[in-house]
Amino acid sequence: MSRVREQDVPAGENPLETAWTFWYDKRSTDRQESDQYADGLKQLGTFSTVEDFYRHYAHLQRPADLPVGVNVHCFRKGYKPMWEEFPDGGCWILRVKKKASRNYLNFMWESLAMACIGEEFEIPDVVGCVVSTRYKDDILSVWNLQNSNHQARFRIGEKLKKILDLDENTLIQYKDHMSSMKDFSTYRNAKNYMFSSPNAGPAAPPALPDDEEEGNDVLAA
Repeated sequence: MSRVREQDVPAGENPLETAWTFWYDKRSTDRQESDQYADGLKQLGTFSTVEDFYRHYAHLQRPADLPVGVNVHCFRKGYKPMWEEFPDGGCWILRVKKKASRNYLNFMWESLAMACIGEEFEIPDVVGCVVSTRYKDDILSVWNLQNSNHQARFRIGEKLKKILDLDENTLIQYKDHMSSMKDFSTYRNAKNYMFSSPNAGPAAPPALPDDEEEGNDVLAA
């Protein structure tokens, strides 16, 4: 992870701690090996200042206007949004009901992306965030680099709920990338967690039955 150098920042602009890249891909119905998936990833642009973020963001379609099956990623420069890049990591997952206002999804995605590039998680272990459009629920996720520090990992989950102003009883999910590489899905078979209070550790509620392809239908927007 390389920090933005002062000499690389245009005059009058506000530098980010690290540069970030927007990526795009369309979900395949077939299981893809890592090289096939990498071939389908498209870079949309890299930025290193607040102003440059908005220049790029202004040209992106909002999640509510995207077709089903699309993933838009915002990752630290130098990292690709692939499980194999972070074999010891994973991601926190929030499902957003289709019945929610489409502007709500747009607002949530913008808030999450801005929180990541603005280092609101206060943990360098956060490497990126994703919005995924799906048939039943749309999905927001935050990826972390490694899972060995459980306290840091759960702090990311707690912070996610604060950033998105979620009810304290809202369930969020977590899935490690090693599991994703085994079942070829980022979201299916994710574990459910509830952070009942700021001072309490996460509680894992009983597993709910899987829905369709994408995992448990557990969160209301």
